[in-house]
Amino acid sequence: MKQISTKLSLLSLFAVLLLSACTATKDIAKSTPKIDTKRNLDNMVMKKYMNTITAADAKKHLYIVASDAFEGRNTASRGLKLAADYITDFYHSNGLVGPVKGKANPYLQAIPFYEKKVNMAEISGSGVSLVHNKDFAALNSANFDKTVELVFGGYGADLADYNDLAGLDLKGKALVLFTGEPMDSKGNRVLAKNQADFLTTDKLKALGITDLFLTTPRQGMWDAQAPYLSYTTEILKPVHTMDETELNKDKSYNRFLVSPAKVAGLLGLTPAEFSDKIQANLDAKKPTGGLFAAKEINMSISQSESEITSNNIAAYLEGTDLKNEVIVISSHYDHVGVMNGKIHNGADDDGSGTVGVMEIAEAFAKAAKEGHRPRRSILFLNVTGEEKGLFGSAYYADVAPIFPLANTTTNLNIDMIGRVDPKHEGGGDYVYIIGSDMLSTDLHKVHEKVAKKNFPDFELDYLYNGKDHPERFYYRSDHYNFAKNGIPVIFYFNGTHADYHQPTDTPEKIDYDMLAKRAQLVFSTAWELANIDKRPVVDKSDK
Repeated sequence: MKQISTKLSLLSLFAVLLLSACTATKDIAKSTPKIDTKRNLDNMVMKKYMNTITAADAKKHLYIVASDAFEGRNTASRGLKLAADYITDFYHSNGLVGPVKGKANPYLQAIPFYEKKVNMAEISGSGVSLVHNKDFAALNSANFDKTVELVFGGYGADLADYNDLAGLDLKGKALVLFTGEPMDSKGNRVLAKNQADFLTTDKLKALGITDLFLTTPRQGMWDAQAPYLSYTTEILKPVHTMDETELNKDKSYNRFLVSPAKVAGLLGLTPAEFSDKIQANLDAKKPTGGLFAAKEINMSISQSESEITSNNIAAYLEGTDLKNEVIVISSHYDHVGVMNGKIHNGADDDGSGTVGVMEIAEAFAKAAKEGHRPRRSILFLNVTGEEKGLFGSAYYADVAPIFPLANTTTNLNIDMIGRVDPKHEGGGDYVYIIGSDMLSTDLHKVHEKVAKKNFPDFELDYLYNGKDHPERFYYRSDHYNFAKNGIPVIFYFNGTHADYHQPTDTPEKIDYDMLAKRAQLVFSTAWELANIDKRPVVDKSDK
């Protein structure tokens, strides 16, 4: 799957979604044979369609969804759009309906995003050059190419008995400050006041600086945060979550995070010379601002800001006598894209959940075609932006639900069902169940009954089923945006592993038999929930 020819053929095959009003595929929604609802609850009927969910089919789809051709499916990326084409084409070919009204492609729910991207950033001086997202990060900046003086201002204290800024000429200059509180060698605070008490945005504006370099007192602190710098410089947020302050950020001065070792280099010092002199002053309770001569540095920044679109994918199967009630079966189809030059394929996270939803949708579609349409309607929902902050599911639940939340009976969310975590290595079949009893005793009982009847040897592991568990998985996937709105949920999860969020999360490492069996469990639960007389009662609070 990593050969160039494979990439090109996939890109050619899925670059355009072929949708036509004059389709040879007959929409399921337009064919509603008489339904024997009692027969729908016959477990043998359910199993017939459950068994159409196979490891071979899941593997076929996942080797495409998690291929290099889709470039790690980063939110709003070209690769994610190609994945959306493939998934929507699959739903369309199975006769499922796109329920998004007034759109050329009714399977796509568009979400406007604000994007800020640094295209190029360079800082150099005193024979030292800095690498963006390694040695520094541009947080909030205009575009420019300039030479400016760099002035060291210690911790920025401007107090009667301790003044880092006294006598410094700062207007039109770049100012370097340490973050945090000044400490002596024994770990004692030098000042009684906190930095936030004397260093404010208004104070910095009044100084007339053009640039602010924030650095850490110790190199180890910097090294710990350096791998995550790109998350601070590449901003992607749904427009509806941003207020005017965020959209019109104050740019009276540019802001940067910079490695202390590189600050030393820009000032013409070794890291040891820099830190030793500063520590000597702190031990003597003397200000550190102005300890070093100002130096000229060269800076060049180019960035872009734009509004772009990413899409949730929705496919709908209308029910019969209870069709106004809707079950949502969800996964996120985005991942983290390309990081440090390596494609993060996201085969388990959450390619496995995505193809699981696709397989479940196909099984329900086959049942409907053969006269076993569910009583309740089902929405198959693959959301975007989960990795950025559960953005796609939040947009659906909080801003633009396609179907009223009051009519949404349950959300079954699938996020990572293709691997085995260290706890269960060498053991039997299992899946972590999260949230089933958080809001509804009924939902929990239905799920346990279905699992016991159809998967008696399948371990339902409730290790993470708690709001106070330190991993906080209850809050970390898309089900939570339904749960917070009072909708009963179940989150299906295989646990984390060494390849979690790594470029090594690839399709060949998936246990496809386990993936298929977990998807079958979700299907059998959804089948029961779609056909029983009463929806799960909400008898608990998420608060």
